[in-house]
Order: sequence, then C-alpha cells, then structure tokens
Amino acid sequence: MTHSAVPIGNENAQRFSAFRLVQTAAFIAFGATSIALALDIAEAARTFGRLWILPIIVVVAYAAADLLSGVVHFLADNFGSPETPLLGKAFVMPFRDHHIDPKGILRHPFMIANGNNCLVALPPLMIVLFFVPVEETFTGYIFGTFFLALCLAVFLTNQFHKWAQMDDPPALIAWLQARGDILSKEHHDVHHASPFDTYYCITAGWWNPLLQRTRVFERITPLLRKILPG
Repeated sequence: MTHSAVPIGNENAQRFSAFRLVQTAAFIAFGATSIALALDIAEAARTFGRLWILPIIVVVAYAAADLLSGVVHFLADNFGSPETPLLGKAFVMPFRDHHIDPKGILRHPFMIANGNNCLVALPPLMIVLFFVPVEETFTGYIFGTFFLALCLAVFLTNQFHKWAQMDDPPALIAWLQARGDILSKEHHDVHHASPFDTYYCITAGWWNPLLQRTRVFERITPLLRKILPG
C-alpha cells in the first residue's frame, strides 16, 4: 500500500541495492507461498465442497483489503515522518512525496511499486500456510481462502493505485475502473485535492463514500494524535 519501498539519495546507494534484493526475495517467496496455499485450498475444496461460498469469501476479503488500504494510507499521511525509525523512509516518505508528485508512481517499475506490499503480506501468509489446518478443517479451509484473497488484494493494491494515476490506462484496466472493480482516476482524484484528508482507500475505493460521510478518520484523529507521533 506504498508507492516506493526504497531509500533514496546517493548516500544510500548500498542500502538501495540491499533493499532491492530483499524486495526480490520477498516477491519470490510471496509467489511461492501463495501458490502453495492455493494448492492446499484446492485440496480442501475437494474434501469439503461448498464451492459456492468461495466467491463470497473473495469479495469480502477484497473489501477488507480496501478498508485496510485506507487505514494504512490515513496513518502514513497523518502520522510519523520520513525520519521515523524503520517505517519513515519506506512507508511515510512515499505517501507524502506522492502528494507533491502524483505521477511519480508511474516511473516506478513493477518491483519497486509493489515489492513493499510483498514484504508486508508475506509473514502472515506464511503463518497461515504453515499453522492453519486448511486441508483438515472446514474452518481452516474458509479462513485460508479468505486470507489468501486478502493478501493477494493487498499485493495488488499499489498496482491499482498506479493505474489510477494514468491518464490513458490499458483498455481492460479502464473497463475494470469504470465498473468500480478497481480504483479509478476520477475516484482517486478526490483524495488529491488539498488538504488530502479524504478518500484514503486505494484498492477499489468502495469504502470511501461511507468513511467520508461518517467522518471516521476525522473523529479518531484527535485521539491518535495523543498516542502516535505526527
């Protein structure tokens, strides 16, 4: 849910290279773990059946990813700084820079644009793969399906965000945007109007109208200011 996951500046060249390797390793591990979990789910489906429930779970997981993207985006926009330990340069700085240069995300290759989300999603995905009895229990089957769909949506979120910055996206992407299946430029442009304090969700944006009407983020900001740096 970030746009760039690498430190910038000539003095950070070695860190840049090392982090690129970490991103690449995370991308490979994320792909392998996702495939392994998908195979477990397929095996469980043969045992438990009820395939009709899987599309419902996927939609719920996708909606959950959209809400999660909004929470992360809200926190990165409003709390912390580029100097925040661990998270500052990797998470906070890209979101703040994106307001200054919205088209900058289009210059990032696939790995840079999406590698950070692999790093975020990989550890919990591996926990589910190794510790949730997906093939042995119906509950594990349902939870594994939900979590795989959630992590895949998290992984794709920044790619959707990137496409939403394009003036002329590919035809298939434009069709998905027009249907509201993924974030559209018109929808996301609402966030890019100063002071950048609304429409934070960037997977599909489904939650944005409701969150704006209920002023959820506005209401919790004073409390969070007391407990979080910003």
